[in-house]
Amino acid sequence: MTAFFAASIGSFGGGHARTALTTYLADDVTPWLLSGAGERIHGQLLTHAAQLTILLGNMSADDGAVALAQHYHRTAAHLAAEAEDPHTHTIALRALASHALELGHQRPALTLAQQAAGTAARYSSELTQSFTQTQLALAHAHAGDRPRALLALHSAELLHSRADQDPADPFDSYPTAALHHQRARTLTALGDHRAAGHAFQASLRARAPQARRARALTTALLATSQLRQGNLEESLTTWKRFLGDYPGLRSARATDSLTTMRQVLRPYRDRPGVALLIEEAASL
Repeated sequence: MTAFFAASIGSFGGGHARTALTTYLADDVTPWLLSGAGERIHGQLLTHAAQLTILLGNMSADDGAVALAQHYHRTAAHLAAEAEDPHTHTIALRALASHALELGHQRPALTLAQQAAGTAARYSSELTQSFTQTQLALAHAHAGDRPRALLALHSAELLHSRADQDPADPFDSYPTAALHHQRARTLTALGDHRAAGHAFQASLRARAPQARRARALTTALLATSQLRQGNLEESLTTWKRFLGDYPGLRSARATDSLTTMRQVLRPYRDRPGVALLIEEAASL
C-alpha cells in the first residue's frame, strides 16, 4: 500500500486518492495498531503507519491543505519515534523541514533540516543521507549562506554517487531526477539561474515517464528560470510542455504553477504566440 500511494502522488498529484489513504489509515491501520500484536509486529506496524502518514502529509501539502500536512508529518514523527525507527523519523523530519521552508519559516526549516541530516548520518543509508543533505542545502541557500549551501549540495551529490538505488522502496530511494531538481532549486535560491536551468533540464531528462506530477512542476520551474534569463522563446516552448502534463493532475502546486505562468507571461502578451498560450492556460 505504501508503494501504491507513493506511485499515486507521483503520477496524479496529492489530491488523487488522498481520501482513500485517510480511510485506509482510519479503518484498517489504526485497528491493527490497537489489536495487541506482539512487540515485534507492533513495531513494524508503527513503522508502516508512520510511512503512510508521511505520504498523507505529502499528499495534503501538494493538495494545498497546509495545516493538515503539518499535523500528519508531526504525527508520523511521533509514530516513528514510538517504533524506535530513526530512519523513518529522519524522513518525517525532512518532510517537516521542506514544508516549513515552503511556508517561509526559514529558521525552523533550517533547524529541522539539520536534525534530519544529523540523524540520517547516524542511522540511514547513503541515499537517505543524500536526501537530507539536499534539503539542508536548500535551507542554507534560503538563509543566504552560500558556502554552507554548496557544501551540503556537494555532500549530497557525493553520497548519491556511491549509493545503491532501490527504486522498489519509496522510503529508501532517491532518484537522480529528484537530486537534480533539488540542486536546481538550491542554485535558484542562490541566484545562479543559468546553472539552475541546466540542473532542471538534467532532472527532466532523468525523470521516469510515469512521474507526471514531478515532471510538470520541474518543467514550470525551468520555464520560469528561462524567462528570468530573458529567453522568452525557450520559455514558451517549455510552458507548452507543462500544459501537456497538467490535465489530469490533482495538485494545488501544479495549479499554482499554472497561475504563475499566466502572471509571468502577461507582460509579453503582445508577442507572437503568448496570448494564445495564456488563453490555453485559462481554459484549463
